[in-house]
Amino acid sequence: MKVVIDNNVAIDALKPRQPFDTEAKAVFRLFGAEKFEPYVTANSLTDIFYVLRHGKGNEASAAKAKSVVANLVSAVNVIPLTQADCADALDLPMSDFEDAVIAVCAGKVGADCIVSRDKKFIKAETAVEVITPGELIKRLGA
Repeated sequence: MKVVIDNNVAIDALKPRQPFDTEAKAVFRLFGAEKFEPYVTANSLTDIFYVLRHGKGNEASAAKAKSVVANLVSAVNVIPLTQADCADALDLPMSDFEDAVIAVCAGKVGADCIVSRDKKFIKAETAVEVITPGELIKRLGA
């Protein structure tokens, strides 16, 4: 099963942010146990790095954020982002460009679903189903 992980789920697990971290960490444990193939978009990595480093403003926090993102890169499949992907995302009837990019990239790799806790994204009309971390956990029987 191919699953694209939305930024909010990754950040919830890596920062961590309560009360969302419990399910997000469970999602990470599932892909660590090889229950699914994890994917993130290349642009998600820059967003995740920014949030992990944000507010600290020192070299130690940048080094820690870099280490966390390096571990993520080694654990997931990174979906490259092209000019055509951006154009396709702009053509989708979605107001959130970041979500649209993730939706396009999920379709490009033939993902089974996108895991997100963004309520607008979950309700959006996308070619790839968007589900919550809790729903993914239930589907995989964990």
